[in-house]
Amino acid sequence: MVLRGLLVAWIGVAIVLQSGAARADAAEIEALIAKGNELRRAGTPGPALPYFRHAYELQRTPRTTAQLGLCELAAGYPVEAEEHLAAALQSPNDPSIVKYRQMLADSLKTARSQIGELAIQGSPAGAEVVIDGRVVGALPLHAPVKVVARNTEVVVRARGHAEHTEMVPIASGQRHDLTVNLESTEKPIETKGQVLIKPLKPTAVDPPPKPPGTDDPRRGASGARTAAWVTAGAAVAAAGTGLVLNLASNSKSSSFDADCFNSSMGPAPLPGKTGVSQSDCKDRYDAWHSYQNWSYVGYVAGAALAVTSGVLFWMSRPASPADAAAHAHLTCAPSPTGLACLGRF
Repeated sequence: MVLRGLLVAWIGVAIVLQSGAARADAAEIEALIAKGNELRRAGTPGPALPYFRHAYELQRTPRTTAQLGLCELAAGYPVEAEEHLAAALQSPNDPSIVKYRQMLADSLKTARSQIGELAIQGSPAGAEVVIDGRVVGALPLHAPVKVVARNTEVVVRARGHAEHTEMVPIASGQRHDLTVNLESTEKPIETKGQVLIKPLKPTAVDPPPKPPGTDDPRRGASGARTAAWVTAGAAVAAAGTGLVLNLASNSKSSSFDADCFNSSMGPAPLPGKTGVSQSDCKDRYDAWHSYQNWSYVGYVAGAALAVTSGVLFWMSRPASPADAAAHAHLTCAPSPTGLACLGRF
């Protein structure tokens, strides 16, 4: 009985907390929509978009979906607007849809009048298709892609083939068919009447002859020790560079978090932030990740150089008298594939 009472009490607390969170979300959504509508009526739908997107992410209701679609249409994104307006109209009995059904239907018609379709076929299979800087799939595309009615940049690329770039004029309400067959960049060779494709590879080069006197163990040890010190210095420099870039990355991350957040449409200003544009947020986000990636490169390069330096120091250590009496030594020289070493015993 005690356990049952505790269970009932916990369920009651959970219901109260959930109800309070729902009321808080509803109040926040109303505030976001009110701010977005204020900016949209002022003729600035672009800055209003983050507010409607935030409200849509908090609660995807017919009302938030319709509000987002209307703002996207005003901001010049008819493809996204068509998707959200059509989704909102799928709830005909919702009070917010019933009240503004005709306006939403007219807006959906306007959005569709600014959209065309692009169907792309060709070869090779699996080639990546990029439309206006956005990856939309790979060849063959199984369905046409909706795009804004204007001159659209199409890029088709695949490894081992020449990239194809083309500006395609798209008319509203019409479908444009495009066929792209990429040319191979691999070198063809003939073998007994048959044409084969052989990838281009670097020509192997014989190792350079050893200079006179390199068999002297003292000279080899001296050269390896010099290379070890040089490599150690390079390792310190690379690690230091990685540290500096890591600090710069942390600074860029703090700058981004102070004014921006990641939305479904990419980096955007925090609601209520003025003086910061969506472009500023994207620049801060790109700078943050660029510095972070280069700091990793610096750390990895420093570690690799440190290991190489340690190997060179080990190889250049002085030989013991017993080793000298047995005439055992290790000789290393550069080769096309790295460092070639020969042990003599």
